[in-house]
Amino acid sequence: MVIRRATWTTVCAVVVLLGLFQGTAMAKMVIWSAMKGHVLMNGEPAAGAVLKRDFNWAFKDENGSDQTTTNPAGEFSFPAIERASFLGAVLPHEPVVRQVMTVVYQGKSYNAWAYFKHTYKDNGENAGRPINVTCRLDAERAEHGGVMGLCEFN
Repeated sequence: MVIRRATWTTVCAVVVLLGLFQGTAMAKMVIWSAMKGHVLMNGEPAAGAVLKRDFNWAFKDENGSDQTTTNPAGEFSFPAIERASFLGAVLPHEPVVRQVMTVVYQGKSYNAWAYFKHTYKDNGENAGRPINVTCRLDAERAEHGGVMGLCEFN
């Protein structure tokens, strides 16, 4: 019986310590950094364009999305998509986040952003600089700073 009591006490202590440790050792992981920008068609603001961001976070096999609509000046903004993970703080792994953003404007869909993010750092998509882009719907898709699509970093 002494062994069982000691084992139960050890288990309880470990659970309590993990609970305390988890509260302070949760790793902040930026899955998609905050971004803002403009959407243009033929040099004019694309008012009312719908932008949708989709992601797949390989570490947790999590899929997610959010969307926004441009204002009359063609401007948009997205908040950062963040996660926290105790295991991510202690288990070594390579971050892999697939990011895809589409723009729907006047009934047509445009592939504006395709990127594989390999860091959890804020603004890791743009070498640590805030993400401010101009997306030209009439342009040819091209690579812009490692991102494939219609959006150029400003």
